Amino acid sequence: MERTDTDPRTEASWTSTVGRSPSRYDVALGVIPLFLVLPAVSSMLAGVPPEPLMAVGAVACALVVVDVAFVNPPVGTDGVRGGDDAGGGSGRRTGR
Repeated sequence: MERTDTDPRTEASWTSTVGRSPSRYDVALGVIPLFLVLPAVSSMLAGVPPEPLMAVGAVACALVVVDVAFVNPPVGTDGVRGGDDAGGGSGRRTGR
């Protein structure tokens, strides 16, 4: 089968996302491990106890999670936050 420029299989390829800049959520997923690894490494290099530095890193991670989950949650392409029934349902499972 010959592929054309309008073939939908080629529209969502990996190479089509190479030129994009990372989103806010990509950056958040990248800094969370850094906030935990950097205190651990710096405590070994500086010879200080790791607990206070890890506590600071954990608080920083929690702030990032709160920011991306509650302050600036992901918004779908239709402008609705979350899933299909975000905020509109009774919160009960319907058994579908």
